[in-house]
Amino acid sequence: MAYCGVHTAFDVMKEFLIYGAELDEYGIPILPPVNIIPKETVTFRESFDKKIKNWKELNVNFYEDEYYYTRIFNNPSKYLYHLSCFHSTMSHDFSISLGESGMPFALNLYNKWRNHALAWYFQSQGIKVIPSVSIGDKESYDWLFSGLPKRSTLSVCTNGRVRSKAARVEFCEGFYEMCRRLDPLRVVIVGRVPDELQSPVPIINLKSRNQKINEMFQGGE
Repeated sequence: MAYCGVHTAFDVMKEFLIYGAELDEYGIPILPPVNIIPKETVTFRESFDKKIKNWKELNVNFYEDEYYYTRIFNNPSKYLYHLSCFHSTMSHDFSISLGESGMPFALNLYNKWRNHALAWYFQSQGIKVIPSVSIGDKESYDWLFSGLPKRSTLSVCTNGRVRSKAARVEFCEGFYEMCRRLDPLRVVIVGRVPDELQSPVPIINLKSRNQKINEMFQGGE
């Protein structure tokens, strides 16, 4: 059943974001599949650079500190026109922090909800949104992959996931499980692709902001 509830005065919980969505067992909006092929991506922060000329060719991602885009969750309609100027966006990437030193499950699930809620809202407003996937440990697969579409373009980011052998192995294991469960059309990987990854689906590899900065400095030496 499509969601249409408002349970707080002035909708302070922002239930309008998921109006019309089907919800999964965790209450997460189920995102529809998309067939989108981005050619280049910039972070939300970079998307305001006045030097940008090829707006319609660029994808906007949220693979940066959420400090820079929490304002969108606070006032999403304010950024509708800005995001509509671009080819497409990734869905938001509010932090998921797992393990003994990670966040409480309730906070992780809330951030998962926010990521999907904003994606659903912007899709409902005509913006092309590629669902972003957070890849964690085996114990988190069920809820991390829940609410994501099958046979769709999906996106992941490898920032902080390629520094150690253990991190790369965990990422690859989660990537394979994501592909097994969701059977994506293709996966957009923003950042360096781990050498260990043998992807069973087509990969589109786009440079992260950190990669671009590193290349800029290396080119100046």
